[in-house]
Amino acid sequence: MFTTLQPPHGLLQLCRVMVVVITLFSSATLVVSYQLHPDEVTALRQIGKTLTPGGQPFEVGDACNQPGTLHDMNLSKDSEASSTVMCNCTLNLNNDGYCHITSLYLKTLSFSGELPPEMANLTYLEIIDLTRNYISGNIPEEWASMKHLTELSLTSNRLSGNIPGYLGSFPSLSYLSLEANQFSGTIPSQLGDLVNLTGLVLSSNLLEGTLPETLAKLNLTNFRASDHNNLSGIIPDFIGNWRNLVRLELYASGLQGPIPRAILSLEKLTDLRITDMSGPEFNLTSIPPRVNRLFVNCP
Repeated sequence: MFTTLQPPHGLLQLCRVMVVVITLFSSATLVVSYQLHPDEVTALRQIGKTLTPGGQPFEVGDACNQPGTLHDMNLSKDSEASSTVMCNCTLNLNNDGYCHITSLYLKTLSFSGELPPEMANLTYLEIIDLTRNYISGNIPEEWASMKHLTELSLTSNRLSGNIPGYLGSFPSLSYLSLEANQFSGTIPSQLGDLVNLTGLVLSSNLLEGTLPETLAKLNLTNFRASDHNNLSGIIPDFIGNWRNLVRLELYASGLQGPIPRAILSLEKLTDLRITDMSGPEFNLTSIPPRVNRLFVNCP
C-alpha cells in the first residue's frame, strides 16, 4: 500500500503565493507599452515645424514598437534619404517609465529651415545627423545643454557665421562634422575642451587663422580641415601628439609646410592628404610605408 504524502501547510501556502506573484508578473509584461515621453513628442513636432519649408510637424505618435527600435517617419522616397528616430525604453534614468529618443537621422531631405532650439528638449539624445540638407543660420546655444550627445553631423548644409565657442560644452561628444558649410572666422579654442572627441571634420568652409593650441589636448583619430578654408601659419607640431591619428587631411587649407617629423612617426596614420601646400621642401622618402593613401603636392 502506498501512502500519499502531503506537503506541510506552510510550504503549500508559500507555493500558492509564488504562483500568484509569477502570474501577476507575467500579466504585467503583456500590457507594457513603449510610450515616448509627452515632452519629447511635443518637441519632435516643433522640430519638424522649424526644419520643414511648410512648417509641417513630425508625427511619430507616442509609442516605440520595441526597445531600441528605429521608427521611419517616411519623409522621402529618395533611396539615399533617412528620416528615422531611434528610441530606448531601458534608460529610465529618472525612473519615469517612458521611452526616450536617443538618435535622430534626418539626411538628404531638402530641409531649408534653421536648426531648432527645441532639439535640446530631447534630453537623452546621443546622435544628431542632419547631413545633406539646405539648413541655414547657426547652431543654437540651447544645444549646449545636451550632455548625452556623442555624435553631431551637420555636413553639407548652408550654416554660416562663426563656429560657436559653446560647442566646447558637450562633455560626451566624440564626433563633430561641420564639413561643407559656410562657417567663417577662426576655429574656437573651446573645441579643445572636448576631451572625448576623436573625430573633427571642418573641411570645405571659409575658416581663417591658425589651428588653436588648445587642440593639442585632444587625441584625435580623424582630423580634416581641407578644401576652401583659408587658414594661416605652419602645420603645428602638436598634431604629432595625436597618437591614435589614422586620417589627416590638410590640402588646400591655407596651412604651410613642411610636415612635422612627429606626424610622420605616428604609428596608426594610414591616410595623409596634404596637396596644394606651400612652404619648404620635405623629403618624401621619410613618409612611412604604412601610409596607404597619400596625396602630396611636391613643391
